[in-house]
Amino acid sequence: MTLSKIKGLTLCVLMALSAAGQALAHTGVRDTVEEGKASYNGFTITHGCNNSSEGGPPAQQYPVIGQAAVFPFGDNAVWRDEAGTVIQVGGNGGGTITGAKLSLAVTGYSDGSTFKTTEELVDSLGNIQGLLYKDGVMAPNLNAITPFKITAPTIANNCVKTLKIRIGVINYCDTEKNAGNDGKGSWKSPKDDSGKDLKIPKTTSAASGFVQADAANSGKFKDIPNGNGDNNRADWWFTAPYGGSSLYNDPDLLQPTFWTTLSVTNKAADLALCAGTQVEYSVEPSGIAFDTILTGKNTRPFTKGNQGL
Repeated sequence: MTLSKIKGLTLCVLMALSAAGQALAHTGVRDTVEEGKASYNGFTITHGCNNSSEGGPPAQQYPVIGQAAVFPFGDNAVWRDEAGTVIQVGGNGGGTITGAKLSLAVTGYSDGSTFKTTEELVDSLGNIQGLLYKDGVMAPNLNAITPFKITAPTIANNCVKTLKIRIGVINYCDTEKNAGNDGKGSWKSPKDDSGKDLKIPKTTSAASGFVQADAANSGKFKDIPNGNGDNNRADWWFTAPYGGSSLYNDPDLLQPTFWTTLSVTNKAADLALCAGTQVEYSVEPSGIAFDTILTGKNTRPFTKGNQGL
């Protein structure tokens, strides 16, 4: 993929940079969905990987070269009430939805993304529980949307105004890395099909935060023989998975509270039938989901091995 193609992607827009000291926006989901309806949606990538702490001094961002996502499904769905207390693992959240178990009918797109290849990640029965995006690059001064389709569940509990579907999303900025070798070895800048640097422009750090230098004058990413530092292999957009995970347990990458979240809204007519207090419930993939769907094999070429990814 050439730089001109990257610039030409209609789904990429210039990053809106905020005021001094304000944290960068995290990876989210583009649209809310009404219960029971299909949604052609997408993950919103708003910045490259960087190891600066939230609210801390700016640090150089690195281009996003891939993405993975795991969705809650069936027995691997962890249901929580508004206070965050687990209601049920598997099932329908104690009557939160009409179906016996959660199935979002996840589907990947074959085009329309910054990344040329989208792979559907399935369980042993062929159910699609995850997606992998690769073969592309998002410059850190841009935004991108990685598309997917789901069908929202129908909310059975008339007092649940919103069901927050939490999705485990990873933005990758390096290849063949894990917690053990992160920060070691060289970092390779994104290349075109001929192996030449794509000349992705760098961002610059100023007192007011991240500032994109004029494209004609800014530095360009090149190979870094000594690597790009620790904790820049990826950004993880989820907290410690429920039940634990042998693959995704790096405290430097886990979020304190944030999940990439798709909001499913209840119908106004159903909410009018609620005799009590309206609440928001959530559902997320378990640690088992992470370890069986986002395995080392399924997340190549971005990871290495199958422990401590």
